[in-house]
Amino acid sequence: MTILRITRMRVAIRLVPLLVPLVSCAPVDESSELDLVIRNGRVVNGTGNPWFHADVGIRGDRIEAVGDLSDAAAQQTIDASGLIVAPGFIDMHTHVDDGFADASTSANLNYLLQGVTTVRPGADGSGSYAIDEQTRLWEENGIGTNAVPFAGFTVIRHEVLGEDQLRAPTAAEMEHMQSLVRRAMNEGAWGISAQLEYDGFNLYVTTEEMVEVASVVRDYGGIYTAHIRDEASNIVAAVEETIAIGERAGIPVNVTHIKATGRDNWGLMRSAVASINNARARGVEVSADQYPFLQGAPIDYITALIDIPEDMQPLHDMSQQLREPGGTAPEMPELRQRFNAELQAALRDPELRERLRRSTYEQRPDDPSAVARWGWQDFRIKVAVENPDVLEENLADLVDEQGLDGFDIVADLVLSEPDMLFASASQSPEDMRHALVQPWVMISSDGETAPATGESEPPVRAHPRSFASQAIVLRQFVREEGILSLPEAVRKMTSLPAQLLSLNDRGLLLEGYKADIAVFDPEAVRDNATYSDAHQYATGVQYVIVNGQISVSDGEFNGIRAGRVLLKGAGAPST
Repeated sequence: MTILRITRMRVAIRLVPLLVPLVSCAPVDESSELDLVIRNGRVVNGTGNPWFHADVGIRGDRIEAVGDLSDAAAQQTIDASGLIVAPGFIDMHTHVDDGFADASTSANLNYLLQGVTTVRPGADGSGSYAIDEQTRLWEENGIGTNAVPFAGFTVIRHEVLGEDQLRAPTAAEMEHMQSLVRRAMNEGAWGISAQLEYDGFNLYVTTEEMVEVASVVRDYGGIYTAHIRDEASNIVAAVEETIAIGERAGIPVNVTHIKATGRDNWGLMRSAVASINNARARGVEVSADQYPFLQGAPIDYITALIDIPEDMQPLHDMSQQLREPGGTAPEMPELRQRFNAELQAALRDPELRERLRRSTYEQRPDDPSAVARWGWQDFRIKVAVENPDVLEENLADLVDEQGLDGFDIVADLVLSEPDMLFASASQSPEDMRHALVQPWVMISSDGETAPATGESEPPVRAHPRSFASQAIVLRQFVREEGILSLPEAVRKMTSLPAQLLSLNDRGLLLEGYKADIAVFDPEAVRDNATYSDAHQYATGVQYVIVNGQISVSDGEFNGIRAGRVLLKGAGAPST
């Protein structure tokens, strides 16, 4: 059997708009009817260039022509007068893996209704190395958006080292991990995804280990994307480690959901950005993605800030049950009520309260509590009904204002309003915006799929990023604040991630490219999700076309799941 090896030239991530023709020069064969023509729209084609008036013709799953198609016949027509016609958005950081395997969520509606046509699952080292098996599973139900799979380092390391993760791999184990990365790449993965901050990885996974594992993807033209080792006081060193992994492995690298968290670390983003700009200036292909919110995860009830030791039963087991997948199941509200009552009783008992305090502050090397890891400065109250005076307050500010220990402040809030919601990873507005405007920063969500929601559904308290990340960019940072131009925002959500991946037939609205298209009203597109009601769909995106098929029409999902699992080439190494 002969294996065809294809040499591929990597397209560098651009710092300036792409110099490509604005409209198609090839005439349309008017004797052959097009499947779909989008007429009278303002085309923002993903290059970063200004918009222009043009029609877009589609045949099959490809763009046939961009230009004046007034005389072209078509089976279907969309009148895009007053609307923007753009490439479908590409989200480089999602956790949709489990959702794609579930028929109730595989349509990926919360992304589709924002104009997202392609997502990268397998974030932060999750996902799979068995890409063939994963592809079959996802395509059984049909998926609403395309997916670009990655090999998950965390999954691979656990497969090889088992439960004994807090050590370095042996030489044989390293070879096994590399073989699993190679398997994933042969089956069509686009690179390797990792996280180095949690589960003791920050202590036991070395830079050298990551270079050895990530080097495998070099022969396949793949990339390395990582949740870096620290997003707080050591963010600059963590960014520079990621750059070093790219330089030593000889591959492009991506810093995922870049942020400088915690009030005491505000301002460090400028140094992190400078490190990336310096690396790019010397030829290292490094980029970042960012979700456009000041707050990150965890998003949870205030009770989650109190760490419960394993020997405190039944509280510990109940807290673990509440964190298991399926946390929205019908029995969960009752379990949560019982947990709240048990925790409140423990906090009223002086001896148990002190045990909870010690556990919350204990500096365990492999699994410290969120408070022990980051301190009170990293947490902000996002939903407070009974205590509106603390809404949007940083817990460190409450400590300063009240002169009390942070644990006692939180304990009293639990006694008063246990369903209060907090958010972590607090950034400064200046840091977040400084990163957002960098030409190598893409827009991502760090979100998940969700079942279809209706007006009768009860509000869901959670982070709004799964339903709002692309829409908030178009609404707040383009239309209201003008931090980004519309063409630049579209570029960050289309051609920039496509170029990083070397996804060479998507991300631009040009003749010959795949017909992944978003049609939206730039004056009406809006994020509607909030922390107190997070499962609210964005509005203003009128049409979404995935692989040439209309999935969203007049702002409504029509049931068509036209997404595909996009596999990298034939899986063969580049030469």
